Amino acid sequence: MAQENDIKHIIREIQYRYAPDRRVEVFQIDIHQKGDSSIVKGATTSRDAYDELIRKLVKKHPEVIDSIRLLPDKQLGDRTEGIVYNSVGSIRYAARYNSEMVTQTLLGTKVKILEEQNGWRRIQTPDKYIGWVNGSVKPLTKHEIANYNNQQKVIITSIYATSYELSDANSNPVSDLVIGNILVLLSENEKHYKVLYPDGRIAFIIKSDALIVENWIKDINLSGESIVKSALQFKGIPYLWGGTSSKGLDCSGFTKNVYFMHCLDLPRDASQQVNKGMLVDSIREFSNLKPGDLIFFGTKGPKGTNDYEDSEPNDERVVHVGIYIGDNHFIHASDYVRINSFNPSDALYDKFNADRYLRSKRYIENGKPINVETLSKL
Repeated sequence: MAQENDIKHIIREIQYRYAPDRRVEVFQIDIHQKGDSSIVKGATTSRDAYDELIRKLVKKHPEVIDSIRLLPDKQLGDRTEGIVYNSVGSIRYAARYNSEMVTQTLLGTKVKILEEQNGWRRIQTPDKYIGWVNGSVKPLTKHEIANYNNQQKVIITSIYATSYELSDANSNPVSDLVIGNILVLLSENEKHYKVLYPDGRIAFIIKSDALIVENWIKDINLSGESIVKSALQFKGIPYLWGGTSSKGLDCSGFTKNVYFMHCLDLPRDASQQVNKGMLVDSIREFSNLKPGDLIFFGTKGPKGTNDYEDSEPNDERVVHVGIYIGDNHFIHASDYVRINSFNPSDALYDKFNADRYLRSKRYIENGKPINVETLSKL
């Protein structure tokens, strides 16, 4: 029992050091007894965590048997990458449909495949989120991904769209589409793009619903005003926990989607987004804010903590985010995407969120991103 407790302590210590956030790192390891043998079993995505764990166990408990899988699982062979082929892929915490949906990913997104289990795949999205998906992902080799990267693509710019079997909107649909979906461009005519899905389907998209990616990037207006204009397109879309598409959005899925359509890659959650950008206010001085700034809400830390620092204190919880649109108003996903106000005399006053306001951050200044990643090759 003393040995088992010591091994569990070592496991917890290494997990805390290398993989404290289960959203972006797998570290599911425990000690098991089989007869007189002690076996460490489980899986991790952290090579550093695995190496240190084994070093410590060999030194203190050399008799322990190593049965840990490093992910991606070697049983996947060379198909450890994939591309999402449904308009929206739902990612769950565990490999079952009744498990919590932790996030979503859009058609055309490149993901890492970590392992397979009973028809489910554990994947990692470009924003590092990890979860399980059934279907929706086409596994590819690195060579196939490289070929995909070199092909010309189109991006859906309408909130909702449909692809068709023929170059005729009266033909049968191939699938629904949402803003941010990306497909390979095969050809075009006066009214339609002919596109290829990652799973091999061919379809036609009305040109007014999409842009060629190169042209989309070239025409992006990287400004706070453009952020607000994009945000307003989502008004009325219902709140959905884990949602990142125009079918349903949570608060950070909304802000992430709006910034994605400006080729900026915000982290997935509000508690991660707050660590990017530049601090512009933490004392309710809303006159310092500009349209397009992100505003964060939650539980404050100790009084006087972090008034002007560019990070959150350990005992502060950031749980909600919105986009400032000017004149003390902000737009956010709360029941549905809506506009509210910090002004108590305004009919749109939101006392609940006004009372839990924490700080505001800026991600665009003079047409350039501030401490936030731009999207890599789509």
